[in-house]
Amino acid sequence: MKKPKMGRSDYACQYRPGNSLVHRLPSGFKLVLGSCLCIFALAVREPLTLLLATILCLIYYFLARLTLSDLWRDIRFFLVQMVILVALFLYQYGYPTGLWMGVRTSLQILLFFIPGMVFIRTTQASNMMKGLRKVVPFRVLFLFFTSLRFVPLFARELREIAMAQKLRGAELSPRRILSPCFWHDIFFCIFIPLIVRALTIADEAALSAQARGMGAFPERTFYDERALEKHIALLMEEKRLPASQSDQRGHEG
Repeated sequence: MKKPKMGRSDYACQYRPGNSLVHRLPSGFKLVLGSCLCIFALAVREPLTLLLATILCLIYYFLARLTLSDLWRDIRFFLVQMVILVALFLYQYGYPTGLWMGVRTSLQILLFFIPGMVFIRTTQASNMMKGLRKVVPFRVLFLFFTSLRFVPLFARELREIAMAQKLRGAELSPRRILSPCFWHDIFFCIFIPLIVRALTIADEAALSAQARGMGAFPERTFYDERALEKHIALLMEEKRLPASQSDQRGHEG
């Protein structure tokens, strides 16, 4: 049988169900491994060690059976800050010192976030919370992991706001974005609507959590998709057994 192909991501850092090696790792182990990769990426200073850190992060990313399209969706926002950082370092230190410092700093920032991207793409929120609920209050866990899940949502909101502003006539081409003269317009066209939208979503999320009884009980229950699938399969198997037994009795009769 052919393995079903993984669906295409709708937005950056979207959870991708799968059966890869990284998906099967415990969430606590992925946190430790990701933290080690982040520390190593920030600690490197030489080109060879930076290249090694890049290779390790990319191997970790593609071990989760994520595609180049997924990688582009996850890192394309970082490419803008890379251009800005390189330009600022070149302005401050000149060529070639500023070029190397800008590339190194921007690449370290990108590599620092890649393990977190893999963690979000390969780990259910329920599994994340179950791994830490014994040592961290579930209110803190709920706030933290809900914030993580809102990262791709706000990325999508940012794209939709930019498209809406372009339809209204705003000049948001890459050339305009890179020019400091237009950052004032970009702030009012993009970031002010995004902040308003973020406050609205936060209020809706708080009302939704309150309606579901968040904080009403001292213990917290967690939805586990895999456990539910096993339970449903067991129930279906139990239903098949009496049906097969009745068919056997009918044949014997």
